[in-house]
Amino acid sequence: MRRFIVMAMAAACAVVGAPAAFAATATPFGGATVSDGVLTLVSNTGDAATTNDASGVTFTDTGVTTFASVTHLSAEFNVTDDDCLGGSPRFQIRVQTPSGEKNVFVYLDPTPATAGGCAQNTWLSTGNLIGSSDGRFDTSQIQAGTQVSTYAQALALVGSYPVTSISLVVDSGWAFTDKEQTVLVRNVRINSSTFYTGTAQPPTDGMNAAQACKKLRSDMGDAAFRMAYGTNRNDANAYGKCVSAMARMKNDAARSTAVKRIDTAAAKCAKLATAKKGKGQAKGLAKQASLMACLKKAV
Repeated sequence: MRRFIVMAMAAACAVVGAPAAFAATATPFGGATVSDGVLTLVSNTGDAATTNDASGVTFTDTGVTTFASVTHLSAEFNVTDDDCLGGSPRFQIRVQTPSGEKNVFVYLDPTPATAGGCAQNTWLSTGNLIGSSDGRFDTSQIQAGTQVSTYAQALALVGSYPVTSISLVVDSGWAFTDKEQTVLVRNVRINSSTFYTGTAQPPTDGMNAAQACKKLRSDMGDAAFRMAYGTNRNDANAYGKCVSAMARMKNDAARSTAVKRIDTAAAKCAKLATAKKGKGQAKGLAKQASLMACLKKAV
């Protein structure tokens, strides 16, 4: 279910809290962005772009030498769209084995063996994963059948192997209906180095289905709102149809975004209808038909 990530390096990001003996750095790649000290990792496989199919960050100069030398590995993360799934989000500790470089995957999901277990829009802390007795360590690239291993089991298998890189990766957009997975990350700690110490929170300006429809009706005007959503005589069921449509969206933030989009589209529809040429009743009917068709398409 996982896809092997070939790291594409981007511009380096400064790090807070690195020991003086070395200058630890964090280098985002793919669809990764940084704002207010918080890293946003996106995997979007539903658009034409390929750069954001996966994203992540690679850490260097952390003082880690072998797998056994990793004494602290933790992060705080917030899945804003949709869940933990398909082995993502995860740390990737790349080690040099006798048969070449291989990855040890360390899953942030507290229940990686099940189909997703991360609460949405909630900051979660992994705690120190080093020493964990949970089956979050996947060493199957080194030894088949070890996808769900404890730290002790991973240490016994690869403890002496040199570490060539450590990354944090999000790449499971493909596993969701909307083809997108978005994870916010902060306070990533590798041994004594800490990265991304921002405190930004995800947007909270969402609205439930009823609130969204009431706002649209107020913004568009009752007549346009009925044209847009109504399907029966006199379009009397417009409000119910709107609430039903809004309730099918994934969360309050998505509804808030939809309201802004529909408001903008409705304003454009009104301008286009006003531009219709003609005289008298025929002109009025043409404007109304044009407006209705445009509004139906907008929602």
